[in-house]
Amino acid sequence: MRKELSRHWGDESHPKREAVIYHNYKKDIFEVEFWDKGNLIENRAMVTDGVAHSERYAEDAAENWCLGYIP
Repeated sequence: MRKELSRHWGDESHPKREAVIYHNYKKDIFEVEFWDKGNLIENRAMVTDGVAHSERYAEDAAENWCLGYIP
């Protein structure tokens, strides 16, 4: 089960980008959906080498996607 926590939208250089942050309660991790032009590009779990990252980490990933830092 997932709960949506927040949404981010692109700036004028990436107006069609959006990111949605979820808390996955079953796995107790945060996930970020990366969207571009209405298409889901990726659903990324905020986990590295088995270590779950914080909500702040997920917020940063969402912002980086929307600003174009993540290709």
